[in-house]
Amino acid sequence: MFLNSSKSLTDGDYGDRMKITGVNSYIVRNPWKKWVFIELETDDGSVGYGEATVFNGQFSVSSRLKDVSKFIIGKDPMNVRRLISEWFVSTFNRAHDMVNVALMSGVEAACWDIIGKHHGSPVYEILGGPVNERIRVYANGWYTAINEVEDWARAAKNVKNRGYTALKFDPFGAGSGFLSNDEFKRSMEIIRIVHDEVGDDVEMLIEGHGRFNRSMALRIGKELEKYENIGWFEEPVIPEDIEGLAILSRSLRVPIAAGERFITRYDFVEPFTKGAIHIAQPDVINTGGIIETLSIGAMAEAHNIAMAPHQAEGPINTFITLNVDAVLGNLKIQEMFDEFAYPQWAWDIVSARPEVSNGYVKLPRKPGIGIDLRDKVKEYLATEKDPDFNLFAAGWEKRGFS
Repeated sequence: MFLNSSKSLTDGDYGDRMKITGVNSYIVRNPWKKWVFIELETDDGSVGYGEATVFNGQFSVSSRLKDVSKFIIGKDPMNVRRLISEWFVSTFNRAHDMVNVALMSGVEAACWDIIGKHHGSPVYEILGGPVNERIRVYANGWYTAINEVEDWARAAKNVKNRGYTALKFDPFGAGSGFLSNDEFKRSMEIIRIVHDEVGDDVEMLIEGHGRFNRSMALRIGKELEKYENIGWFEEPVIPEDIEGLAILSRSLRVPIAAGERFITRYDFVEPFTKGAIHIAQPDVINTGGIIETLSIGAMAEAHNIAMAPHQAEGPINTFITLNVDAVLGNLKIQEMFDEFAYPQWAWDIVSARPEVSNGYVKLPRKPGIGIDLRDKVKEYLATEKDPDFNLFAAGWEKRGFS
């Protein structure tokens, strides 16, 4: 195993050990969020893959590679902690730079991919072995074909029929701040329709996308208390409003979830210590990588907080996140867009797809993170003219699919 390698992980220099000789990025034109995939090459022919997708910042990520290549080229991917630590402490903005953190995450995952392939084991085995042999997942992106309020029932029925026991949705349209009375009524009607279709046996996870001020979020939360199957109210206010999240956590019987936009473990300290959230949702890309997300998981466990990692990026990050999920002792559930809101060609550019059955996904079994990029990815490269969607524009729910 990795930690028993005959080559010390704390050698004073990189000597004749494996070295990274190339780092490439591929920006892919997914209809609603361009994906950024990272590829590392080494002097012994090894190749590892990661992901560094940043919403509305994909080309910034790719161009930043020129600036940070000095932290990557010539380094040993087997000593991933040292590589990332040196990079992090040498970057002046550190955790205040989402683009830099995303790149660190993508490169770190690619290093772990190389490590796993080198030892012939999935990454989660190298991290100590799975606590969770299969991962409960919830459906997201399942409502891209909605035109009328009544369409929500049909779409929700499809999710339930596929065996999912939880589904997440944002019923608030383009609302922001305060909802008008009509917007509020429509949103509550959507929630009722979905509930009537799936029943209490399927958890409803209500997405707020940080849309509301405190009073509007409180009003919505009180309405959600009428249902027995609300799993959480996610980002009811902007994630920077930690005090607002804490007020809502104390005032509502509905669990409060947040964390996808928190950067590194340091952004989680205040919400954990203030009891601002019940469920932590770190995104492996936004946190700084696998190691950092596991640190957040340990912090959460110490505060009796569950983990439900965010994953709304590409298929490579799905597999990275599943390797993290496998070793989290306080895992609640995992987000899954892959079956509902990926273009069909997505599975032509990668070597694997998640195996979901009856609301659970199997752990990857192949060495490394369990998925590779195919050469066909070059047929789907994005341009700067390809749009990202706007969560606060009417019709955003379609995500460019219709």
